[in-house]
Amino acid sequence: MYDISIEMLIGRVIGLVIGFTLHEWAHAWSAYRLGDYTAYNQGRLTLDPRAHIEPLGIILALVAGFGWAKPVPVNPRAFYPDEKRGLVIVSLAGPVMNLLIAAVGSVLIRTLDSADLLPDFVYLVLGTVVMFNLVLFLFNLLPFSPLDGYKIAVGVLPPEQSYALVRRERDTTLLLMLLILLGAMTQGRFDILWTVLGPPLRLLFRVLVGVS
Repeated sequence: MYDISIEMLIGRVIGLVIGFTLHEWAHAWSAYRLGDYTAYNQGRLTLDPRAHIEPLGIILALVAGFGWAKPVPVNPRAFYPDEKRGLVIVSLAGPVMNLLIAAVGSVLIRTLDSADLLPDFVYLVLGTVVMFNLVLFLFNLLPFSPLDGYKIAVGVLPPEQSYALVRRERDTTLLLMLLILLGAMTQGRFDILWTVLGPPLRLLFRVLVGVS
């Protein structure tokens, strides 16, 4: 998991730049469509990676497998009278975009493979692009702040459970950081996040790519 070939490094760079950029753009676009112009007014409704990429976040993503982009600002009050519904839609937009990127990459792999135009180098690059966007899709659905999954959970849970989760926002952030550090410091021997995300990640990859 921690050995990185040149093909994987190229795939990570491509996958992360595209994945982070379109992930944040999807948040901004969906918020704009629902009436929140905050991101638009701050120049975030753009496909220019420079508006979304956080240098330290992408470096850590390349090296450690976990990183971040510049979060898109969202004003839930702009979604009145159903602020929770609007926040859920905007939060879902980012991970869904990563799933779509993975699907497009998978179609390209299948097409090249069927035409016998898929050398190992290209497969590893494209496969890494697909894999990393699937990681972004699943990771961002975890119910820990500040991930999208936390905001989705707050929006869909019944009021009592939603309020309890809001009260634990800082705790979920700390827990997420501890889980990431645990995996990194033990070189994957006690990587709880990978244990949880690994099986659905491998299943999605096999279903989408279909290349052994």
